[in-house]
This record gives sequence, structure tokens and C-alpha cells, in this order.
Amino acid sequence: MTFFWPFLTLLLVGFPHQIWCQSQDCHAPKGKDGVMGHQGRDGRPGQKGDQGDPGAPGHFQGLTGSKGDAGDPGTSGDPGNRGYIGSEGPPGAPGDQGKKGIKGAMADTRAQHKAAFSAIHPKLNGNRLLFTEIITNEENVYNKETGEFTCSEPGYYYFTFQVVSLGDLCLQIWMKKSQEAGKKLLSFCDRNARSQPQVNSGGSVLNLDIGDQVWIETDAKNRRIAGKDISSIFSGFLLFPRSE
Repeated sequence: MTFFWPFLTLLLVGFPHQIWCQSQDCHAPKGKDGVMGHQGRDGRPGQKGDQGDPGAPGHFQGLTGSKGDAGDPGTSGDPGNRGYIGSEGPPGAPGDQGKKGIKGAMADTRAQHKAAFSAIHPKLNGNRLLFTEIITNEENVYNKETGEFTCSEPGYYYFTFQVVSLGDLCLQIWMKKSQEAGKKLLSFCDRNARSQPQVNSGGSVLNLDIGDQVWIETDAKNRRIAGKDISSIFSGFLLFPRSE
């Protein structure tokens, strides 16, 4: 009974407002607006929008100031890289001819050095050849006891030899500079399987200083030299002095 009376009261109150259905669709009466709810929370940030078009250029409307004073000069910068070499320019005009020089003194051939020698009849002293019979020895530049030519005037000298062999023979031109050990400059070898007389020859132009020495040596294994009955010769002479 407790539940019945409230239900009956609600039914009686709503009865005068009941709308009878005139068709198959029935509509209830419109209710009253409800109370406004509380403000909701902020939504999530939206995505970044597209970039807008550039705006119109601005206009400067201020006054132009007067030019300021020049500042102090800055420090010098580092030098730049070296540039490429340019093309060669055309030759310039010829200069004026200089004054004629003073006539030099007449040359005196008697004052010039005339170093020259020739010696024959070689014999072996170890590996060194001693040409024991002198034909020419201007200025006494060749020593038959040692087989050495000694330079007395700096310049360019020509040396040559022709030595007869009776078998395999290797001959070498040696040179010794002052305060240095001797060294082999050139080597000339001939093969002679028949042991018949055969000429081994060679030569060279050397640039020498005072005191330099030149001589001929053989190879220790190939040294068959003909005796005095067949002529062999060693020669040398000054081509021209060297100006210091």
C-alpha cells in the first residue's frame, strides 16, 4: 500500500494533460528546459595550421638620420693566397746601346797552362796500371812511379787509353778528390776467348780541381795485359781552364 498511493497520485496529476493518439504515431508533450550544466574542461590543442601568405611590404615612415663619422681603421687581414702566374707579356722595346768597354789586355799564350802527358808500356802494381815509359809530360803532371795524373790547374781534362790484352780484360778510370778516398768512375771490359792480341780502349772528359788525381786500374779477375812487345798507351791533357 505504501507504493500504491504515490503511484495513483502521479497518475491523476498527469491525466488532464494526456494526449489521445489520433493515428498510429503518438507524441509526448515537450518538457521544460533543464538547468545549465557546469562548464566543461578545455579540449586538447589542435594541429598546427598551414603557413599563411606573406604580408605586404611595410613602409618606412621615419626620418633619415645624418651620416655618422668614419670609424677607426681595422687591423690588417691575413695575406690572401698567391694568384696564378699570368701569361707572358710581349717583349719590350730594345734599350739603348751601352758605351763601348775598355779594350782588354792581349792574351799571352805563354802564361796559359799546357798540362798534357802520354805514357806507354804498362805493368801491374796490384790492380793499378803503371805506364812506365813517358813520351810527353808537360808541366810534369804524370808520375810513372804511381801511374797517377795530378791536376795543377782547375779545368776540364780529357783522358784516353788503349791497352792490348791477351785474354779477358776490364779496365777502369779512377779519380781521387782532395781529402777523399779514390772511386771508380768508368769501367770498360772486353772478352777475349781466343787469347789473341785485342785492344781495350776508353776515355772521358773530367772536371778537375787542383790536387785531384786520375789513374787506370784493372778488374781483379780480368787482367791479362800484353807485354812490352805490343804498345799500350795512357794519355791526358787540359781542354780549357775553369774560371773560378
